[in-house]
Amino acid sequence: MIRNVWAKATVVAMALLLAGCAGVAIEGASIARDKAEAEANMAAAEAGNAEAQYKVGKSLCCALDEDGPSFYNTQQSVSWLCRSAAQNYAPAALKLGEIYSGDIVSGPRMMRRGAAKVADPRTNLPISYAWYQRAASLGEAGGGKSAADLWVRMTPAQQAQAEALAKGQAPLACEWAQVMGAG
Repeated sequence: MIRNVWAKATVVAMALLLAGCAGVAIEGASIARDKAEAEANMAAAEAGNAEAQYKVGKSLCCALDEDGPSFYNTQQSVSWLCRSAAQNYAPAALKLGEIYSGDIVSGPRMMRRGAAKVADPRTNLPISYAWYQRAASLGEAGGGKSAADLWVRMTPAQQAQAEALAKGQAPLACEWAQVMGAG
């Protein structure tokens, strides 16, 4: 009986260790892929191509610790996404909604996803809602559902602000410093 318990514990420990190693390998591959994507699209993004701007912005998204050194940079990411969204590129509007709702990690990034839950990213739910609505109006299928899911998380005051932003009754901020403040 004791031998089975120790054998099971050893198997579980080995599985956890291997999962940790796999997480590091997957995260390393994700960073390499994101760097390559940003580099491959930078010239076209700088030339004003909305899809390339989106790809650069998505690749740079998002730093979990804005003060530490990292390839990921939320402010730069948002800047590229804003340029793309200004050209009515629906995926960029959707990504802005995700960022401002606090959903800053996408894809199979187990370690970053776990760290993001601990980091408690900054949010602006009314702005996020308006960007989701904008994405939906531009034909992005996930925008409407994301807006509806977010609506129930907001207070009545936030809902009123979100409605005004979504209907164009108030200016819809985009850049990180405008939305989250300079600090």
